[in-house]
Amino acid sequence: MKYFWTHKDNIPEGLGYGQFTLKHFLWLAVSAVFVTAYVFLYRQADPAGKLFILRAAAGSLIFIDIIKMILIWFSDVDFFEYLPLEICSFAAYSTVCDSIWIGNTFFPQMLVTLFLPAAIMAVFFPTTSTLPAINFYSIHQFLYHDLIIAYVTARFVCGEIPLTYAGVWLSIMKIIILAAVIYAIDTVFDRNFMFLRDTYGNPLLEAIRKVTGDGIAYTGGLVCFCIAVLHVFYVLFKCIALLFLS
Repeated sequence: MKYFWTHKDNIPEGLGYGQFTLKHFLWLAVSAVFVTAYVFLYRQADPAGKLFILRAAAGSLIFIDIIKMILIWFSDVDFFEYLPLEICSFAAYSTVCDSIWIGNTFFPQMLVTLFLPAAIMAVFFPTTSTLPAINFYSIHQFLYHDLIIAYVTARFVCGEIPLTYAGVWLSIMKIIILAAVIYAIDTVFDRNFMFLRDTYGNPLLEAIRKVTGDGIAYTGGLVCFCIAVLHVFYVLFKCIALLFLS
């Protein structure tokens, strides 16, 4: 517990839980149990209960992120490097908006085709792998993304989010616009929000960089990879909907 509150920028080398190690797989197992339990509770709830469950998850996302930002503020790191402007930060904001305006048409399909894949990738390729498994930021990494996955999955399996191919391209347009705005911020302030300029050692992003090279080529490759992933997950979710939810 010595390093429970320690930020990854200040952690000694060799203490991380690693990528696809036993500790990582244990975290993935905990994530699977959490998401399954959330979905089960949601399916069993009445309309009022469902609304409470959705808003509880959305509120928890904001609450734990506020705690994280407070801790970063008092840590010996560059606070502005860790502003909540990552792709899954926008997933959390969309989740909150969706839970407030239930029945809207702007957020639901984007949550499935764009933000659910992003959250899934985040738990399989975590940015906290250099930290101990029992560390606040490690716990935040998995709980934060688990809440997004659980929220979207629950609504999806209950048939509350219809999938259309046109919706995939609408999501792609939205993420390209968002990426352009964040890239401009990254360039002006020399940051790396949404990993648009640097991989920060993430194994998945490193694989993309090895193919494309650095600079704008890497950014373009990342965008193309995201578009391909959106199509893969669309086909997967569409098959699940046709086979099990129709």
